[in-house]
Amino acid sequence: MTEQDKEQRTRIQRRDDKVAADATVFVARTGGDDQTRFAPPAKKIVTIPPVTPVDRTQINPDVPAHQQTGAPAAPAGRLKSRFILQDVLGAGGMGVVYKAKDSLKIEAQDSDPYVAIKVLSDEFKSHPEAFIALQRESRKTQRIAHPNIVNVHDFDRDGDTVFMTMEFLDGKPLDKLLDQYRGIGLSEEECCSILEGICSALVYAHAENIIHSDLKPGNIFVTHRGTPKVFDFGIARAVAKAERTDESTDDKTVFDAGSLGALTPAYASLEMLEGAPPDARDDIYALGCIAYELFAGEHPFKRAHADQACRDKMKVKRIPGLPKHQWRAIESCLAFRREQRMASVAEFWRQFSVRPVAKLKYVVGTLVVTTSMAVAAYQYQDELWPQFSEQEVRSEIEQALRLEMRQEVLTDLIAAGTFSAAWEATLWDTYSELRDTLGDDDPWFSVQRETIYHLYLEAVTERIGAGELNTAQNILKNAYRYSQAHEELDALSAQLRNVAERQREELQEQETARAAAEAMAVRQQQRREQQAAINRAFDAALANVDDQTACRQQLNMDDLRIAVDKLRELDRPRYQQQEARIITELASCIETVGTSFSDRAQVFKQQAQQIFPGSARIAAISISPRDPCGLSLAGMGARGQRAGCRDRAAALGAGPALVVIPAPAGGRAFAIGKEEVSVGEYNRYCELTGCTPIAGRRRDWPATDISIHDAERFLAWLSDVTGYHYRLPSASEWRHAADAGGSARDSNRNCRLDSRGIQRGDSLARVGVGQQNRWGLLNHLGNASEWARDREGRLWALGGNYQTPMEDCHLDARQAHDGRPDGATGFRVLRELNTDNGGR
Repeated sequence: MTEQDKEQRTRIQRRDDKVAADATVFVARTGGDDQTRFAPPAKKIVTIPPVTPVDRTQINPDVPAHQQTGAPAAPAGRLKSRFILQDVLGAGGMGVVYKAKDSLKIEAQDSDPYVAIKVLSDEFKSHPEAFIALQRESRKTQRIAHPNIVNVHDFDRDGDTVFMTMEFLDGKPLDKLLDQYRGIGLSEEECCSILEGICSALVYAHAENIIHSDLKPGNIFVTHRGTPKVFDFGIARAVAKAERTDESTDDKTVFDAGSLGALTPAYASLEMLEGAPPDARDDIYALGCIAYELFAGEHPFKRAHADQACRDKMKVKRIPGLPKHQWRAIESCLAFRREQRMASVAEFWRQFSVRPVAKLKYVVGTLVVTTSMAVAAYQYQDELWPQFSEQEVRSEIEQALRLEMRQEVLTDLIAAGTFSAAWEATLWDTYSELRDTLGDDDPWFSVQRETIYHLYLEAVTERIGAGELNTAQNILKNAYRYSQAHEELDALSAQLRNVAERQREELQEQETARAAAEAMAVRQQQRREQQAAINRAFDAALANVDDQTACRQQLNMDDLRIAVDKLRELDRPRYQQQEARIITELASCIETVGTSFSDRAQVFKQQAQQIFPGSARIAAISISPRDPCGLSLAGMGARGQRAGCRDRAAALGAGPALVVIPAPAGGRAFAIGKEEVSVGEYNRYCELTGCTPIAGRRRDWPATDISIHDAERFLAWLSDVTGYHYRLPSASEWRHAADAGGSARDSNRNCRLDSRGIQRGDSLARVGVGQQNRWGLLNHLGNASEWARDREGRLWALGGNYQTPMEDCHLDARQAHDGRPDGATGFRVLRELNTDNGGR
């Protein structure tokens, strides 16, 4: 359909809509009782046919994922003795997604027993706050059952494995669909259908106070029925927003999941990149980027991050052909600042989908007619008013306006004379309606019919002369319905057949001669190009392999497998010369990834073993877990909980809270407990090992009344369950950490004080109270004295306790100790750093 046809149809539709609106104006002006009976015309809902999937990625119940994506089949096994793992569907920053069968569904003879299971990675699980907050967010996602939101069934753990079960879908991710139409965009119908589904999901979720925070094409799935499904709701930054209004300190979440790489900068708002709390308008910015990409086929800011685009004062380029009201709605979503952005998704969809107001001239015309009728009714109300009803007046006005507009439409169509399919369809509909209204004998209509007939004769003659025979045939076929006399049309039809026959004969002769010449040239050219084509294809595939193994960006094992298979297929001898180098570079890249993302590197290693079966170098890839207490945290412990660290412990869930201490002169950096070991932590250890717990003390007090041997057995057990070496600090290490480069002493430390009515030091206090020093230590002076050994192995109680006078409660306070239990002495853990991870 041409732009002229679209404009013509729009004008006709607006006129039709305006007729009903004009009648409503009349009723309101005359004060009728049924003034609200005529509502404005309803918004037209476009029904979009389903998107036909080109390929099936991630979630397809019929084709094994490792055959689609190159991922290896999942290891044989079950989760919760229920879910049978089959294939790896994909790996990302938060874990690995598997295809699995639900044995309960199989037992119930369910025709669709498949589910998708996301197993969370070690780096995500290493933060206990992440597990708690993500469980809450999963619970919220279960609450928002909606046709355009992927259903999350459950959030569970099996031993040390944390996983989520989700709805299993058949279709294609939106980012893959956009890749097919990169640079041109999808059709208008597909864009509107997909955008309407996304908006519906967001409106529903926002009404439940749930913000997505990582909306992007990769988190939107288009089913084979054309239905968009949004997934990973709230997971990307679940803990950054979870329970922010909860007054309970136990439920307060301080962990930010953005540190795991879940946030997608190209679709993240400026506020998200700046670390601001999540807001519904963050999703609106991402929605604007997706809407732009659907229509234009490219990112509005060429994938520049919002902060960079704001600094560079980038302006988004208008999408050609998009109506003004739709463009303004998308443009408003892309404002860099929240206060300038569209207020809500519902408001965006209303502005995007609303039809523009009808032309002013019809409103003016209606008001003139209405005013005239009202004046006449007022002047002659005694004589005329009983003779007609309000409904009759309105009906007459509507009919007169409709007839006038239809006549104007017909004359406009005749003047345009485009003879496109849409033009002919609109012309015939208008012509038929006027014929039914006016009749064939109406003088004005007879003139228009004759004009249309001769217009068709000229169009057919012109197309025949231009050699456009198919177009001439289609126009000629429609011309017969505008005249009873067919002699001229029959003559044109015979002429058209003769011209077509001559054209076919000429084309056949030309084709025969050209085919013979081309066949000879093709055979010669094929022999010259065959080898050159093989060489070019081999070079392209090798360049793809080298680009992956160079490890400059995220490894794509699917692309690597395809390229390696292509190399083997094209020129196996030449490939064998390159294979050892490719394997060596790939293994090195996987080991590099493993230093930061061990789970992801394990998946890459499994995929590499499938690509290069039997390779000793791939099998020898060594992947070590990343030490959560790295040197990057040294001296940062007082800057919030994200500046500290904890070790994962299978039994405890997480070890004691630690801070990393910068290396002293001539020594090594180390991690030390932010607080003293508490009664609760020690008693939990006793529950798991059978030792005697501390009785009669609050759980949040320091663990006292135990012997030095009990404390050292606790440290040895902690080393076993975490895999890191825990011990008592030496006296010099304790003083270095407590001094923190010259931090001032806490004036409210829990030491004995009785002065001017102020009393302190009556008993032990909680381990978490007091003022931390510059490196994050709490209660290192007073409260409970802390064990440490000097270089000769002698045991000391350092820092004073709640019974020590305030003036004697300082860093140099020390007392020899025999290691027997007492109520005023506890201990603080020290954990050594891995030297291969930068611990020295």
